[in-house]
Amino acid sequence: TITLCLLSIMSIFLLIITIFGNFNNTFAAEGKGGMPQLNPESFSSQLFWLLIFFLLLYIVVNKIFVPKIKKVREDRNETIEKLILDSKSINESMDGIIKKINDDMNKEKENANNEINKAINENKEILEKKISALDDDLEKKRNAVQKDFDNSKTLTEKKIPEIIISLSDQIFEKILGEKKKSNLSEFKKFTESSK
Repeated sequence: TITLCLLSIMSIFLLIITIFGNFNNTFAAEGKGGMPQLNPESFSSQLFWLLIFFLLLYIVVNKIFVPKIKKVREDRNETIEKLILDSKSINESMDGIIKKINDDMNKEKENANNEINKAINENKEILEKKISALDDDLEKKRNAVQKDFDNSKTLTEKKIPEIIISLSDQIFEKILGEKKKSNLSEFKKFTESSK
């Protein structure tokens, strides 16, 4: 792009030289006085030095500055490419790390779920054993209470005649005002005769 700019400047310069060359012939008779840089007779030497200066400037720019600019641009492009490659490798390594973290998390979740299920099953077994032991203990206590109840019932049934005799004696005493002592054999005869 710089070379194209310099070439376009040179073509403009050659056009100016051609125009000034024609002015030299046109204004040669008139230019005998006034400012020397506007004197058409000095145009050719001015154009010569302008051409020399322009060529030197073109050579300096083309041989010194343009390669430096190209080198800076190439270095910049290389740096950008290197940074892009580095960022891609960093992104790939980050993706790998994220995948590894996700895999590890999933594995740990699975292990935790297995441990939780194992603990639940163990606790369920312990609970079932305790419930079974409590059921056995409750059954034993229920049997003992039933046995005590049956014994109490039997004793109470055996004592009913005595209680009835005692109550009848008390009722008899309250109603008639006399104390009478009944005995068990009379009560048994009475119950047998009433059947």
